[in-house]
Amino acid sequence: MIYVNRTLKLIIGFAISAAGLWYAFREMNFNELIEYLSQTNLSYILLAMLIMVASVALRAYRWQLMLKPIQIFTLNPLFGSTMIGYFGNGVFPFRLGELLRAYAISRSNMITASVAFGTIILERILDLIGLAAMMIFFAIFSPLMEWSGKILIGLVVFTIGGLVFIIWLGKSHSNFHDKFVHWKLFQTSTGQKLLGNIQNVFTGLTSIVKTKHSVQLVLLTLMLWVLYYICIILVVFATGLKITWVAVGIVLIATTMAIIVPSAPGYVGTYHAAAVYVLVNIYGAGLTESQAFAVLIHAIGFIPLVFIGFGYFLSSSIHISDLKQEEIIA
Repeated sequence: MIYVNRTLKLIIGFAISAAGLWYAFREMNFNELIEYLSQTNLSYILLAMLIMVASVALRAYRWQLMLKPIQIFTLNPLFGSTMIGYFGNGVFPFRLGELLRAYAISRSNMITASVAFGTIILERILDLIGLAAMMIFFAIFSPLMEWSGKILIGLVVFTIGGLVFIIWLGKSHSNFHDKFVHWKLFQTSTGQKLLGNIQNVFTGLTSIVKTKHSVQLVLLTLMLWVLYYICIILVVFATGLKITWVAVGIVLIATTMAIIVPSAPGYVGTYHAAAVYVLVNIYGAGLTESQAFAVLIHAIGFIPLVFIGFGYFLSSSIHISDLKQEEIIA
């Protein structure tokens, strides 16, 4: 049954990506697209790629601060593990990158993969808070964001509520394991292992309760979004696309939300469809230049991170089959 569900998820993801690619490129003039891409200023594209790599270093530093209540880490293994995560999300289905990232950091350090995975979940909640902040900011300057009011309210409630819930859990249920260890469900060896895994994820997830770097975590999260915004601005400079600074923010928000949608590895199709839709339907940009822009903003995040991540993946000697033995997916 598990394999049927995975197969179904895989089919759905590829189908959604195919639909996204069809929408974005259904009226593509290949020669015009190549011509437009050939006129791109590569200096700006390379700079955007470097900033994307720098954003991973910043993300690794934020992860380092999140992990401090659990264990002290140097930055290099965290950077490498994060890159492996991007590689995994870029080439493997089921968003395996997050599991690979947790497993990679657990191989050479005194931390279990399930604890690391808990901190990664916490990291994603911080990212959602950053996204909500971006939406609120650009909603002030763009009446076009009015249509997404319900989405914005839901996102804010979910992220802030989730963070408050995690803090409450960490403070009032720190002895999580002791509360449930006597349940009949957890009396077997399998049940004990399951409870141990849940406790480990819980430990990572609630690490924010013990952190002394709350302000830094918030500032680093905002800095990440600023870097992502700068990357898209650089692609605007590279292509000469005529859009406003607010439009750049709306493109960033739309493509980020597209990443959440189930898709083929690398967010292919969904990402491109979101960018083309915003540029053509909302801001009236030309179809060919919008398609080229979508290709480029996807490439600046995909190419450097996947290739660097692949290098770290090879040097780590990790095999995908190892994950089947790992407790975070046991």
